Amino acid sequence: MATFTGYVAEVMDEKIRVTPTREAEPFGGIVFHVARPLLDETPLLIGQQVRVEHDERLTRSLPPQATAHRIDVL
Repeated sequence: MATFTGYVAEVMDEKIRVTPTREAEPFGGIVFHVARPLLDETPLLIGQQVRVEHDERLTRSLPPQATAHRIDVL
């Protein structure tokens, strides 16, 4: 498992985009696919600092995408 720490830039249906800084570029950061139970357990808001535990596989898209297994609000 790997971790990524950053700020929530966008919240979509079962996906979030997390960027390393508060100033989000359109294709910056990583889009994490999040299971509905995980989103219900941890309500996320734009601007929150989070640490996301994910598998190390990323797509080559812009922005890259991965599957989140755990999200901690810092």
